[in-house]
Amino acid sequence: MATPDSPSGPKPIPPPPKADSGPKLTAAGAKAASGPKQVPPPAPRPQGAELLAELMQAQRQFTQAMQEVRDLRGKLSRRSHQMQVLQHVSEILAATSKGGQVVSVVLEVLAQEFRCPRAVVWTLEDGGSGYVPKEGTGLTRAEWSAMRLPAPNPFPETPLVLFQSQWLDSPTGGAALAALRGTGGGSLYFVPFEHQLLLMGFVILAMPADRQVEEEELDSISILQRQTAISLYNAWLFQDLSEQRDALQRQTLELERVNDALREADQLKSEFLALTSHELRTPLTGILGFTRLVMDGLYDDAEEMRSMLQDSYTSGQHLLGLLNDILDLAKIESGRLEVHCEPTGLSQLLEEVKPIAEAYPRRPGVELVWSDAAGIPEVMVDSSRLKQVLLNLLSNALKFTKEGSVSVVVERHPGIIALMVVDTGIGVSLEGQARLFQKFAQAEGGHAREYGGTGLGLVICKHLMSMMGGTISLHSEGLGHGSTLKITMPIA
Repeated sequence: MATPDSPSGPKPIPPPPKADSGPKLTAAGAKAASGPKQVPPPAPRPQGAELLAELMQAQRQFTQAMQEVRDLRGKLSRRSHQMQVLQHVSEILAATSKGGQVVSVVLEVLAQEFRCPRAVVWTLEDGGSGYVPKEGTGLTRAEWSAMRLPAPNPFPETPLVLFQSQWLDSPTGGAALAALRGTGGGSLYFVPFEHQLLLMGFVILAMPADRQVEEEELDSISILQRQTAISLYNAWLFQDLSEQRDALQRQTLELERVNDALREADQLKSEFLALTSHELRTPLTGILGFTRLVMDGLYDDAEEMRSMLQDSYTSGQHLLGLLNDILDLAKIESGRLEVHCEPTGLSQLLEEVKPIAEAYPRRPGVELVWSDAAGIPEVMVDSSRLKQVLLNLLSNALKFTKEGSVSVVVERHPGIIALMVVDTGIGVSLEGQARLFQKFAQAEGGHAREYGGTGLGLVICKHLMSMMGGTISLHSEGLGHGSTLKITMPIA
């Protein structure tokens, strides 16, 4: 039984006796033995000390293992967070087809994850000729929007592998990236978005000088790069397809408009041919009829014969006018019609026009009023062509006026002279005014048979006034309210 003074732990076990290796030496023999004196082995440590050392070593290993577990847990937590962020970003990128939303999301994620004070993202724009800043953080819009960079290499003065993430040296970017570096001279980290060897865009992050990019962060950046590059490429394709679709729609609308115009022109041309054949046949029939009457002697006296010849001559003049209109239009369209402008006095020109216009047929009671052109300066026109235009306007006004008057008014304006033919005739509707100066068109198609004409007169007048540096326009408040045709000419 153990005494109180005995130790509480197990008793040390004495070492086993060593086996005899040969005959034992006597004391005298030991003294007589030759050789150096052997040092006795050290006394063995107590077993409790060894156990304590082992425990301390195990504790150190356990502490080291716990630290490694904590480190792994931290890495796993960060990796899990990065995966969650990447999954969230992937869902957003998959749901949008707009490049602006793509770069906005990517810039926000990178700036938050790396805690960047400043960052800017660029995309390939302007038909592939440059990289345009699309979004920035930590800078004003005026600052980051001015950071345009060339394409295909945004940093032509610095040799870079553009398709990999990397730190940018201080000279890279020069003054263009000075605001991004900041006054503290922070480090810039370049993250490209490459797809099929095409740099679709990139983001540059301004980081503190002591910031390092960890290996797991590089993996996350690589995944984000690929997703962003594909999304930007898809957005670029979508925009290109949208532009092509819009262009196709515009072309379709234009073709429809052209087809409508062609159909209308074809219809007007058919109407013109019918009207022209009628207009040509009518005076020609009159000429042949009156000539036959005179040849057959079917008249009572010389006065009646003279009247028949006068009617035949008038019909011939009308036929000649129609043919001249057709020939003038053909010359205008072929570019062979010429005008010779020179200083011309309006007063004298109106005096030459008066007797011709007075002889035009008109309804009884319709008065032709002339304005006094005395004191009006000379105008730079071709006098014969201006006379042709004025006579055409007067002929139309007298033809379409059943009662009232037709007035010729001359006004002076800065640099130009305006001559107006004002009538109290049938007027022109708003729809008719839009097509009045078109080929083969008359203001009111229903009046063509009643009043005659081919619809070429005003078209020729418009071309002639344009060639002489003037203008022609019409104003009417509608049917039954008369009309005003106004021509302007430059002062000589």
